[in-house]
Amino acid sequence: MDSNANATISFLDVGQGDSILIQAEGKTVLIDGGERDQGSVVLDDLKQYGVTTIDYLIASHPHSDHIGGLIDVLDTAAAASDLTVSAVILPEIPDADVPTTRTYEVFLDGIDDNNITPTFLSEQETLTLGTHTTLQLIPPPAGNSYSSLNDYSLAAYLDCGGKTFLFTGDAEKDEEADWLENGALRGIHADVFKAGHHGSRTSSSENLLEQIKPTYVVISCGTDNSYGHPHEEALDRFQAYCDKVYRTDMDGTVICKVENGELKWSFDEGYAS
Repeated sequence: MDSNANATISFLDVGQGDSILIQAEGKTVLIDGGERDQGSVVLDDLKQYGVTTIDYLIASHPHSDHIGGLIDVLDTAAAASDLTVSAVILPEIPDADVPTTRTYEVFLDGIDDNNITPTFLSEQETLTLGTHTTLQLIPPPAGNSYSSLNDYSLAAYLDCGGKTFLFTGDAEKDEEADWLENGALRGIHADVFKAGHHGSRTSSSENLLEQIKPTYVVISCGTDNSYGHPHEEALDRFQAYCDKVYRTDMDGTVICKVENGELKWSFDEGYAS
């Protein structure tokens, strides 16, 4: 364990959606941004946490509850001088399954307005965020076709001095199984796991949990959401592995700091959904 490693990972409360802010060794990564109406919340959070440059903006997959709020982030960065987006990364999706929603089209326009050529990731890539911190990007398994965009989620594995975090977007059991089968998750243990698909019963399978053996789980979901997230079946699986489950619908923004080789938790209920 590297006691010199320091990072802050904020699971932003964006209601029924996902948004994760990683600040490590002077680098900033924003994964997802909630629904379209959460853009102002994400922007307020970025300002609160002192973010002026997003080194990597990552969209786990093109559903509106993950990319919607990123539109305001991109628009603000294109129009203002106090916020810059340097790079955008998305999963590569087969042409037949690429969405044609207005939200996705406007999101792509926002990338173009920032003069960024996005990376559509098809192979694993590791981003170096500093001397002690890496972010391994795990794309959807190549050559596989899925019935749901959820299963084209781009996963990310953060290692900060030996403290580890796994974010799997909305990946469901089919994509999880394919990652396990093709070895993409081989050797991966997660101290902290961001629950797949907002704590749905169709994600965070027992096989995945057995592989990563998380100590903590964070569920990003909205209060009294219409989907019933998190589902009891998923909560039961988490309880079998984890010391603690945190939820944005109950705790607000969940903040985990890596300090001196330890994880320190705190909460910001300012935008509780």
